[in-house]
Amino acid sequence: MHKDKASVLKQLIAEDGVYKELYEQHPDCIYVLDLRGRCIGANRSAERLTGYTFREVAGIQNKALLFGSRTEAGRHFSLACAGETSSCQLKFIKKSGVVASAELTYIPVRTEGEVVGIFAVIRNITDLNGSAVYDEAGAGSTHSERDSGFRDSRSLILNSVTEGIFGIDRSGKIIFINRTAMLMLGYSSEEIIGIHSLSHIHHTRPDGSSYCPKECPIMMTIEDGSPRSMHEEIFWRKDGTSFWVNYRVSPITEHDHIEGVVVAFSDITNEREIIRAKESAEQASRAKSEFLAMISHEIRTPMNGMIGMADLLLESELGEEQRTYAEILRSSSYSLLNILNDILDFSKIEAGKMPLEPEQFDLREMLGAVIDLFTPKAEEKGLALRWWADTSVPEMIKADPSRLRQIIVNLVGNGLKFTENGSVTLSVKNILLPESPTYLLEFSVRDTGVGIAEDKLGLLFQSFSQLHPSINRKYGGTGLGLAICKQLVELMGGTIFVESEEARGSIFRFMLPFVKEEAAEVTGLLYK
Repeated sequence: MHKDKASVLKQLIAEDGVYKELYEQHPDCIYVLDLRGRCIGANRSAERLTGYTFREVAGIQNKALLFGSRTEAGRHFSLACAGETSSCQLKFIKKSGVVASAELTYIPVRTEGEVVGIFAVIRNITDLNGSAVYDEAGAGSTHSERDSGFRDSRSLILNSVTEGIFGIDRSGKIIFINRTAMLMLGYSSEEIIGIHSLSHIHHTRPDGSSYCPKECPIMMTIEDGSPRSMHEEIFWRKDGTSFWVNYRVSPITEHDHIEGVVVAFSDITNEREIIRAKESAEQASRAKSEFLAMISHEIRTPMNGMIGMADLLLESELGEEQRTYAEILRSSSYSLLNILNDILDFSKIEAGKMPLEPEQFDLREMLGAVIDLFTPKAEEKGLALRWWADTSVPEMIKADPSRLRQIIVNLVGNGLKFTENGSVTLSVKNILLPESPTYLLEFSVRDTGVGIAEDKLGLLFQSFSQLHPSINRKYGGTGLGLAICKQLVELMGGTIFVESEEARGSIFRFMLPFVKEEAAEVTGLLYK
């Protein structure tokens, strides 16, 4: 029966007569609907107002062009089908994405006393009531001449923001979008207006599972009107690729009714990749440090056994050639052990597993022991090795003696290694800080060795660095000694630096803070 009535309706609007004249010449947008609400005709004004040709809307239900209270539109359509002219105010969506306020009137079309179809007359009342219109940029404005400049400014501002912005009606379909969002999602305005956001853009959780409408934050805001901020979510582009976003969703309300939502989002894919790369690098660094610490510890055990056996062998009766071989074995073992100790210390410091153990000790006694350790080497090379400390330097200080000794041993050892003529001098000075509970001790090691070129000074405290291949071949070493010294000095709260001149020698200085004895007694402060 509907089919027969639809045929009658089409014949009515096709024939010349009152219906034809009213239909074609009317200034308002008119769609001809069958009793199921499907569009079977449209006048010229409809295309001018909405931007859609008849071919584009033919066969679709008229309510698909509207948003707002679909229930209300359906009620008025039912009244018209029953023969009663009925009107309501809703909104309609232009092809360009513009959303305008409209007065919708359903007029029954009768022939022989029977309703055979409906005229849906849509009158644009945006100009009259100043309701918000959203253009392609998503900027809300009115069409009055008084506000046109303001509308254009808002549109310009919204299109200049770096965030993507789009609006959604109550059914979840996109009703406006700004240029940034179109670029990020890969759609044109014509392609994206009217598509469902949940099925095309935001259908997947970060874990890969699908969102159902009740659980999607955007659809939840449409239902309850509560704004939401979401972090590290997934949006999908037109080409099927996805990207990470942070987004905010806020309700669009009119007369205390939720008409839809606005979504503002930003692409955080690069940010996540940077964070992931940083975490990966940190994890790799920790794994490297832990491996070095483990392997160094495991190698030291058999190394100590080799040194012990070499010592026992040298205490036995050996021929001259055999003794030479045994001494080479012991010397090489000690060199390898020193390298392993450097690697172990370096890896511990990098892994943050180098705790300091401060205690009271006699500084001068420690300095004398260091000089005694290197005296045979200095005499062998014909170098003068000496030390001195200012009388203002306290006899007892509180620090980690093993780590302080390690720094001094390394610097004095380097001075002797790179000096062929002259002297190596270790000194300590007290730098008083007026009106401060602390003081600084400046330790310095001066040598008259090969010196360092000015353009090479920056390499000194870097890990595994060697100033020149010829130096590495002649003097050996891992290039870790000074890097370890720097890290230990900084771990103890101090600073280290160098002054040098090529072929004239170097001075390595480091300063450490200490709490004055009287301040420590009064406040209980401890050096750490």
